[in-house]
Order: sequence, then C-alpha cells, then structure tokens
Amino acid sequence: MLHLLNHSVLNHKEKPSTGNLRILFLGDSITADGRYISLVREGLSRHRSELAVELLACGVPSETVSGLSEAAHPFPRPCVHDRLAGELAAASPDVAVACYGMNDGIYHPFSEARFAAYQSGMKRLSTLIREAGAAAVLLTPPPFHAASMDGPLQPAEAADFSYLAPYRDYDRVLERYADWLISGGCPADGVIDIRTPLLEHIRHERLLHASYRYGDGIHPDLSGHRIMAQVLLRELFRQDPDGLREQPCS
Repeated sequence: MLHLLNHSVLNHKEKPSTGNLRILFLGDSITADGRYISLVREGLSRHRSELAVELLACGVPSETVSGLSEAAHPFPRPCVHDRLAGELAAASPDVAVACYGMNDGIYHPFSEARFAAYQSGMKRLSTLIREAGAAAVLLTPPPFHAASMDGPLQPAEAADFSYLAPYRDYDRVLERYADWLISGGCPADGVIDIRTPLLEHIRHERLLHASYRYGDGIHPDLSGHRIMAQVLLRELFRQDPDGLREQPCS
C-alpha cells in the first residue's frame, strides 16, 4: 500500500520550502467531525514527532462528490466540486485524502445512474487533485450500520428514502461503491480500505456487547474514528497505531 514516508507518491511535486508535508482531508460530515484526523495528528505527535506533517481538515457536512441529493433533505446537498479548486489553491497540499460515498447513494437502493454519478465525481476529483500537483488518496466509504439507526428502515419498494429514513440494506450499496474503488476503477495514487476494518470492529464490539451502537449508523462513534485513524497511520506512515486504542481524542 501507499506509504508517504517513501515519498514515491510525491515525486511529481517538490517538497515545500518549509519541509512540511501538507495533507488536505476532504469529505462529508464524517470528515467534518474531525476526530479521526485529530487522532492521526495525536498518533504522529506521540510516536513520530520527528516528522514535519501538517494535517488540514476540510470536511463539509452533507457533502457529496456526485452532486446528488434526496428530495427529503432540508437543502440541496453541497458538492465538493463547487469548492475543490479553491480548497486546493488555498492549501497547496502535497497529498489530498478524500472520503466520499456515504451520501452519494442518497440512502436509496442501488441505481446504475447514481453509481455512475459517484464514479464520475470520484474520477474528476482524483484527476483535479493530481493536476493541482498533489497525490490523490481515496478512502472507501465507511459502512452503514442499520442496527444502530434510531429512525425507520425502509424496504426497497418504499416510495422514497433519505438519511432519516434510509433503505434498510443501504450498506450493500456502499459495498459496491467500495469494491469499485478497491478494484482500481479510479485514477488515484492510493486507495485505502477503511470499510473492512470498521466492519470487523463493529462485529467484534457487538460480540462483546450486544447493545453496542456504531454511532447513529451513519456517523461513527469515537471508537470508529479511532479505527479510521489506526488504518491511516499504518497505511500512510507505517506507524504501529496500537497506542491509540485506549487514548482519548484531543
């Protein structure tokens, strides 16, 4: 997998004069929450303090990469492509890490048209990041955990769907999106699978505690953010992340 310490993905861009490696994080409300980014920062500070790394958190709640929005959403969902050029120009990152997909299926059953919009948006995102001189690192969509939802879960034949009343098997939609990324369908410098470790975490926790809730089913709880941080520390920095397991988020 991609390791930034090898600097192989940065060969197309000179290091900034400050010597800092600037990493821009793009995504929806899971990224806007910021806890997994804070935990990565904490892990680097504790275990790799010699590294000059700047983490720039730029997630936007409700955002998509596809430009889609469900009818019941209180406002049209923002699309990253409406701000991407400005974010890249302002940050001048060496690496951009992007996590999209949760909102892009708009909580409906699978549709080829919605899938095509997600694919097109991710390809454009990756291409524009690379054209800006940064390495594009894509994260698979996190899982949707129906058993943690408080609201209604709807069958495929329901009249409509939204984040408040999602398709009950919506995670199968996200699985297809993740499989496409992992298969190399998008021109990126690296793809990191966060979905599989999160699913394993959920299964483990529910075996230990049947009442365990993965946040609200859409947004991970702190333990989910910790898993995401562990994966990023390992895949990007070759850092053994075990020290994060019992540490609070700063």
